[in-house]
Amino acid sequence: MTTDYRSADNALTAAGGALGIADAHGQLCALLCARPALRSGDWLQVLEVEPAPAEAETLAAVFAATAAALQGERYVLAPLLPDDDAPLAKRVAAAGRWAAGFLVGLGLSASSPPGGDAGEFVRDLAQIAQATLADDDDGEAAERDFAELVEYLRIGVYLVHDALRPPPPPSVH
Repeated sequence: MTTDYRSADNALTAAGGALGIADAHGQLCALLCARPALRSGDWLQVLEVEPAPAEAETLAAVFAATAAALQGERYVLAPLLPDDDAPLAKRVAAAGRWAAGFLVGLGLSASSPPGGDAGEFVRDLAQIAQATLADDDDGEAAERDFAELVEYLRIGVYLVHDALRPPPPPSVH
């Protein structure tokens, strides 16, 4: 089951979530990077929600799709953001909230921040979390810039994921 932004956001709101789904999904991505054994119920506890069955099913689908994307084929994960038909300003704001959520999730779960490229990505998230769209930035160039930002978020999650994985045990011959 694939879940779109609007239905996931509605489910989280109906469950009493204080955050929107962009923030919550950013948190989820970071939590799964640092704690691969995380369960859906653990995420709901972090969000401090107790959803009714219909909302629980939707949020469980978000969790399952995100966990599968991080464990499966590389680079299929995408931040849960409004669709392209939403105004660009709304999508940029949601990307900022996703970045802020990722930072919170990382702070809740990682014992130390990652280094290298992953550390640079985490530092960049602090600036991305403050992203806004200027009044005159609503053209094709702004759309391209936004697409590049989303791609950076997508790839950055995998950088952090890989940086927080323990090294494989040495092989015994």
